[in-house]
Amino acid sequence: MRAVASVVCALLAGCAPPQTGPVTITAVGDSVLSWNRLSGQDIPRVAAAALDRGVANRSVPGARFLTAIPAQYRAGDWDWVIVNGGANDLSRDCGCDGCDFTLDALISADGQTGAMPRFVRDIADRGPRVLVLGYYGTSVAGGPLADCADELTELSTRLATLAARDPRIVFVDAKDAIDPANLDLYARDLVHPSAQGSALIGAEIARAITMSDPRAGRFQLEASR
Repeated sequence: MRAVASVVCALLAGCAPPQTGPVTITAVGDSVLSWNRLSGQDIPRVAAAALDRGVANRSVPGARFLTAIPAQYRAGDWDWVIVNGGANDLSRDCGCDGCDFTLDALISADGQTGAMPRFVRDIADRGPRVLVLGYYGTSVAGGPLADCADELTELSTRLATLAARDPRIVFVDAKDAIDPANLDLYARDLVHPSAQGSALIGAEIARAITMSDPRAGRFQLEASR
């Protein structure tokens, strides 16, 4: 998709993608989605720019899903809502050790119950499609969330199961975009994405939306060569 590729190339060159088109996408979540926002290089902005759309990014650093992220959502004439979360719940509630209770509260093993399925289905019932973003892996240099790797992988597995059973929900695994061996894709704290990392994850989201949305032709994304 040349449009996606051009946005990624612009970000790799240090240029923020323009906020163009109608604002038909919103995003709620934690610092993974809000990181790089001051420079206009956050993940939702990248995805929206590739789709020639504007985005209202309401994500908040440090937000927990069980206590805060659903309240970020504001109803609107959205085509898509991008959602992430859960890492702060797991790391703060139980230090990612013996976290079955918190993990189940977020989403059950079968992907059908818990705060996350309840929230995204409620949004989908109102009309928008929902894209849920899973976390990327810990870098080869480690990082503050290294002890959470297994729990975050299980969270993604459950979210993928949820999406597989509901055509209104799309799951994107950030692991498909981020190579743990490439430290340039991580911020200095080894938790958040660098601008390059945001560019790649945003491109994955744009690609998934294009493949899932029957109106994707209006985005004029062409197959990349």
